[in-house]
Amino acid sequence: MVVCIIALFVFSFLAIFSAKYRPLAREAFRCVFLKITFRPCDAKLDEKIKAGVVGTLMEKNSGLAKFVNVHFELLSFIFTILMIASLAYVLFGIYNYVMFGTCDPANPESCMLTVLTNGTTTTNSSICTIQADFVEFYGTECPHCIKMIPIVSQVESETGIKFEKLEVWHNYSNQQIMQIHATEIQRDCGVMGVPAFVSIKNKKAVCGEMNKEELKKFVLENK
Repeated sequence: MVVCIIALFVFSFLAIFSAKYRPLAREAFRCVFLKITFRPCDAKLDEKIKAGVVGTLMEKNSGLAKFVNVHFELLSFIFTILMIASLAYVLFGIYNYVMFGTCDPANPESCMLTVLTNGTTTTNSSICTIQADFVEFYGTECPHCIKMIPIVSQVESETGIKFEKLEVWHNYSNQQIMQIHATEIQRDCGVMGVPAFVSIKNKKAVCGEMNKEELKKFVLENK
C-alpha cells in the first residue's frame, strides 16, 4: 500500500512533464483505489517497483540491495511518512505566503519566496513602529473580523483605549508589521491568523472572534 502511495505522488508529478509516466501514474492510482476500498491490487505495482530498485542497487552494492529487499516495506513506510510531513510543511508555507506574504512569518528573511517576490526582505528596523498601545490585525473580507467591528468599538468606548487597526490581507507593509509580532501571536494563539489583538506593552495577544467581555478583559489586564 505504502509503495503505491509513493508511486502515485512520484509518477503523477513526473507525468506532468512526460507522457511516458502517465500509464504508471494511472496504474498507481488504480492500485491505491483498490487498496482503500479493501480490494487486492492485481497490478503488482509494488513488486515491480521493488524489483526495479533492488535490481539497480544490486549492480552497485549487493549488501545494500539485500538490505533493501528484506526491509522494503519498512523503508517504504518511512519514506511515506516523510513525504506526507514534507507535503504538510509545504502547504503550511503556502498558506503563510498567501496570508502574510512570507512562508515563515516568524523569520521572513529565511523565506526564499519573499526574497524572490520582493527583491529583498524588509527588516524590522525599516518598518514604521506602532504608535498605539494595542493593535488589531484584520483582513478586509474576514467574516470574523467583520463581526468584531462593533465589539472593538464598544471596548474602545468603555476603556478609553484605541486599537491601531492594520489590514494584513492586502497590505504588504502591515503584513511585515504583523510578522514582527509573530512570536507573541503564535505563542498565545497557536497560529498566525486574523483577527489578532496584540498588547504592544506586554507582548500578549488574543485571536479570533470573541465577546465584548473577553476582549475588554484582555485590554484591562494589559494596559
